[in-house]
Amino acid sequence: MKSTIQQLQNRGYVSMQQFDHYEILNNREMIWMLNSPVAEERTISAQMLGERQEAEAITGLCEALRAEKKLYTKIAICEALVKLGYPAVDYLLPLLGTIGNNQHKVLPANLFDKSSFPLPRDIVARTIAKIGEEALPGLEQVLISGNLVQVLEAIDAVGYIAYYSKNHSSYFALNLCLNRFSNNVMVQWKVIRAFQAFPQTKMYLESIHENIAHARICDEAKRSLSKFSN
Repeated sequence: MKSTIQQLQNRGYVSMQQFDHYEILNNREMIWMLNSPVAEERTISAQMLGERQEAEAITGLCEALRAEKKLYTKIAICEALVKLGYPAVDYLLPLLGTIGNNQHKVLPANLFDKSSFPLPRDIVARTIAKIGEEALPGLEQVLISGNLVQVLEAIDAVGYIAYYSKNHSSYFALNLCLNRFSNNVMVQWKVIRAFQAFPQTKMYLESIHENIAHARICDEAKRSLSKFSN
């Protein structure tokens, strides 16, 4: 059933005409409006700060992302951070895995059957992934020295960026991460999934043998190998 205009507005949706009333506000006023009790105003604020590429707003946008519940407002905040680009990465990295409950908690029952690389489920990892290659050095540092919560989501972002950019610079960091968490099944599964973006991992993936305990990991290795043949 199609949502009504009122229902969309309750989720933070705004029309282009609504922006006209707020263009006179300066950047500080826009940052303050991120805390408005009205979801539409928070959406407008985020979108305009992104368009203005106001670096001063990064902290406020990250804080807003942690608290935001409305769908369209949350999307606007993420899009603003993507537009701000590299300066936002250092503020986003500590938030990996800490917002929402959409992250993988256990190995999935079914194999991802699409031809693309899966978009990260974690909202922060997804935002960083859309920033692109300039986020890789920060993500690599998380793989090497970050905590497990951060690492699990950073792997997805690295895999996504590497797959679409063909930038293989994170291979060494992924290997170090795999060694750091050699007994963690979730890390193994995610790294093997990310390896589909790195042709140099072919021999390693071929060496993974079937076993009942790690059947899903073996399936993921086969899927990653299939990407090389394609």
